[in-house]
Amino acid sequence: MAFFLCFFFFFLASSATACDRCLHQSKASYFNKASSLSSGACGYGSLALDFSGGHIAAGVSSIFHDGAGCGACFQVRCKNQALCTKEGTRVVLTDLNHNNQTDFVLSSRAFSAMAQKDMSQQILKLGIVDIEYKK
Repeated sequence: MAFFLCFFFFFLASSATACDRCLHQSKASYFNKASSLSSGACGYGSLALDFSGGHIAAGVSSIFHDGAGCGACFQVRCKNQALCTKEGTRVVLTDLNHNNQTDFVLSSRAFSAMAQKDMSQQILKLGIVDIEYKK
């Protein structure tokens, strides 16, 4: 019985800390030149520009995981309902984000893809937006 209880609490603790499918709250910014993200820490080079239609991103170290996060896909949407779609956009992780203000730096193409029709200039003017994301 004691073994079962220990196993149960270990399982409960590990599942609470390893949430790949959870919805996370954060902020995202964008980078004007997607080529800078493509030549990033993952080493994909210009090939990265073909990933997901150029919707690529750099993630902070907790997302990048010392390179293990390279190539991971994330669904990202901004929380401003007047400006953004409910679906958001899907991005592929290609670089490490050294900025601690946002969890993601998206390519400008991915950043504007979060916007509703005819709102991409407005979202780009904001520069940083509140987001929700999941793997």
